Amino acid sequence: MRSAAFKIAAIYVVSGLLWIALSDKLLELLKGTMDIPFILFISSIKGFAYVLLTGIILYKLIQSYHSRLEESEEQYRSYFEANPSPMWIYNRRTLNYTAVNNAAIATYGYTLEEFKNMTILDIRPKSDVAKVHLVVKELKNQYNDSGVWTHLKKDGTPMQMHITSHIITSPGKEDHIMVMATEVNTPVKPTLSQLG
Repeated sequence: MRSAAFKIAAIYVVSGLLWIALSDKLLELLKGTMDIPFILFISSIKGFAYVLLTGIILYKLIQSYHSRLEESEEQYRSYFEANPSPMWIYNRRTLNYTAVNNAAIATYGYTLEEFKNMTILDIRPKSDVAKVHLVVKELKNQYNDSGVWTHLKKDGTPMQMHITSHIITSPGKEDHIMVMATEVNTPVKPTLSQLG
């Protein structure tokens, strides 16, 4: 983002310096061929022309940058939404879900609207609530492996989910946590009849 802003500012400065140098040189060349009032008129409107021209250039550059930024954002959003593992983002202070991907909706059985009216505590057994608060408080600004937790589907069915997360920080905004949950399938022990 900074490099794009620098590029736009650099183009503005270079075009401005070129405009001043070239337009002054042109006026100097015209001094011998045109009358003074006309040269003064051109001299006075060249500033207006510069502002108009650079305004159009800046608009086009900013529009192009904004378009590329939207494409990039859409691409990363699709990585989140289409990820085959359940993922969500929640507010670190309130524990409310702010985003949930399609795999989480399919796995847990809640709709997107239901998730957005829930906290991460709503998919946990009551006995884990204090532990969840403690783990959230101790998350570091790095990859966090929180281990295996019991989660509950909408119908109450328990699942064993391996939880990894990362803090998302934005200047001036509350921290959010991005989580990926992977179901842990415990191997079925063979019965005596299956052993032969």
